[in-house]
Amino acid sequence: MNERTVKQVYESIYDIYLHGSEHVARSLKEDKELQYFSREQTQLIKVIDTYPRTTLKEIAEILGVHKTGISNKVKKLVEGGYLEYRQGPDQKSKYVEVTDKGHEVVAKIERINVTRWRELFDDLFTDEEMQELDEKLQRIRTRFGKEEDHK
Repeated sequence: MNERTVKQVYESIYDIYLHGSEHVARSLKEDKELQYFSREQTQLIKVIDTYPRTTLKEIAEILGVHKTGISNKVKKLVEGGYLEYRQGPDQKSKYVEVTDKGHEVVAKIERINVTRWRELFDDLFTDEEMQELDEKLQRIRTRFGKEEDHK
């Protein structure tokens, strides 16, 4: 595999992630409830929804931040009724779980994201091209999933 091409793909994916996240974050600010959520909080609640019964330490590892970096954000989401703390099975640890109110917010975030991405790409890709792109991205996701299974 050509190293230059791999580097270009990596840089493109990274750039799409950074600019795409910012672009969608601006769209979320147009919603009355979500306008008070930071980009980090929307990512955080999505991660917790995706990985239920996850400790703060595990969430920090997934997001690539320090545990202290998410503690205040989690606290604010708990105070807002979007998350709640639960006791872990060993009675020493606790994890965070999305509440019903939080699930509604996650669904709203996803609807806004999908709508925004559709608007962004509708005139850029045909349905067939979008399907092909999805298939390639799923192969990448599968690869990362297999690597995670080996840890």
